[in-house]
Amino acid sequence: MLTLLLVSLCGLPTPTATNQGGPPGLIFVKGGATKIGSTRGQVEKLVLAREELAFALAGETPQFTRAVEDFLLMPTEVTNEQYAEFVRASGCRPPRSWGIRALQTAQVAFLERQGKAKQDARGGGKPFEPAIFAPEAWWEENWKTVPWEIPPGEVSLPVVFVTYAEAQRYARWAGLRLMTEFEYQRAARGDSVRVYPWGDDWDDRRYCLSMHSGRDLPTPVGSFSDGAVGGIHDLAGNVWEWTSSPFEPFPGYEALRVTRGKRTIELLAPFDPNQRVTVSGSFHVDKVGVRVSTRMNADPGQTTNALGFRCAAYPQPGLDAANALIEQELSLGVIRGAELAPQNAAVLRNWQVVPGTAKVPGYTVIQRYQQLLFCPRLDLPATTIESLTDQSIEDGPVFIGFLDLPRPMASPELDAGTFWIAWRGAGALPQAETEKHGLKLVAEGPPRTTLFHQVPGFDARKSCYIFYSARGEPQLALAAPAPRFEKTRACRVVLEPFAPLDPKTQPKDPPPPLPLDTVRFTAVVPSASSKAKALIFDLPIRVAPGTFDSSWK
Repeated sequence: MLTLLLVSLCGLPTPTATNQGGPPGLIFVKGGATKIGSTRGQVEKLVLAREELAFALAGETPQFTRAVEDFLLMPTEVTNEQYAEFVRASGCRPPRSWGIRALQTAQVAFLERQGKAKQDARGGGKPFEPAIFAPEAWWEENWKTVPWEIPPGEVSLPVVFVTYAEAQRYARWAGLRLMTEFEYQRAARGDSVRVYPWGDDWDDRRYCLSMHSGRDLPTPVGSFSDGAVGGIHDLAGNVWEWTSSPFEPFPGYEALRVTRGKRTIELLAPFDPNQRVTVSGSFHVDKVGVRVSTRMNADPGQTTNALGFRCAAYPQPGLDAANALIEQELSLGVIRGAELAPQNAAVLRNWQVVPGTAKVPGYTVIQRYQQLLFCPRLDLPATTIESLTDQSIEDGPVFIGFLDLPRPMASPELDAGTFWIAWRGAGALPQAETEKHGLKLVAEGPPRTTLFHQVPGFDARKSCYIFYSARGEPQLALAAPAPRFEKTRACRVVLEPFAPLDPKTQPKDPPPPLPLDTVRFTAVVPSASSKAKALIFDLPIRVAPGTFDSSWK
């Protein structure tokens, strides 16, 4: 059986992050103090030279310094061939540029219907109101029933016609996330205040694809190696890139007023936190639009032929995944005030990848990502095992964290999915609970009850773990040892067989390796009153042999 030994630290200094077994192909970007945006003087100069840019430049000031943490970044924008793996695996909507033949056929049929309707209207002496074929609306309604394919010769072009939500879904499917606009500026600018990723000089065709290059479509990723920085390509031009940052003003923002002759030009940005910042410019804009400090706002549902994305990740394994589950999957009302510690999540991950067509070092095509993850709560309000036991009996099972399982488990029988975990010590239910046949979900907040005898595996005479769905419905109980108080330990995840080999009973020849068929979670949750010690919970879960192997890192 596979044993996953998982130890999580909560409320302690985070250990130095590494990328062992981390996302394939991503490039490490050293964080640091980063100049964000443009100075007022730079914007005023641009507006005086080209007044039509006033609206687009209004949100770039004031320039300020922001500390950006270390992160990992894709060397290119996500390409069509990378995104196609996600579409096939998830059933997500393909970009409408992949359905060009179906759209052309539909448009011809639409025009024929319009022509016939016009003739019928004239023949009947009735007015005719022509309609317009809307490719985006037609694709949204029909993409599930028509064929699609990546257009010939475009496999290594950036994927476009992708909404913000679709870009987020791809990132999570691939075990990644979208970058922030500040991470983008860090990757493109580093410790400098340079105008472009490569420096301050400009050449219409050497460094990036802008409107000066004379193309009306994106180019294959990595086509402008002279414009790359730190092994990361196309940080300027080609296509705009989604970020996870809301379109909000920078600290200290004030509307600018630029005097030109006798006129005053007011620069007031249309900030909207529901919109997202896109960066890098595209083949649609000139050299002003591809500056590092350019930030364009976009509605999350917007799609264009010049808007794509690239993915990022934190170096610390599990942090991105835990954050995504907390933000998108879990009902936080279940834990009623307890704090989670995603920075201390422990994870085993597995990527399946194949080489891609783009000739860029590090570029790879992800075909599948899976994870085994535990995220603990920040701390527990208990100073002894006895006090924790009493609390779990009097106030209800004590929440300790959540699990994310990629495949069904054998014992206990859990489906793939995300589960809250609570611990309850052995002891009879309080009289009030016995009378109403209830079992509280967690200690915090108003009581929430369920019929305890309906929870499979529950026995009040034995300490146990109780597994709840992401929405808080109890699934089953599993007998558990009492936790122990020990000094805190570093987070670790270890795969090991269920039955270790005994050298005294083994032949001299090396025996065949035992299958990895147990998942052992060892969760460490510090006491709120003693950061030097933690409550350690041991949780073994059996899985079918062959479910996991040593490729999980």
